[in-house]
Amino acid sequence: MLLLQVKPNLIEAGTDEAGRGCLAGPVTAAAVILPPDFKCLN
Repeated sequence: MLLLQVKPNLIEAGTDEAGRGCLAGPVTAAAVILPPDFKCLN
């Protein structure tokens, strides 16, 4: 997991994609933006 780099006036988004590529079929992509104080619960 990458470390969050909180900088003023900057929004950091995590992105991911799943699929076989643009030549082989559809691709699904997603992005998420969490608040700087977000805590991940196990």
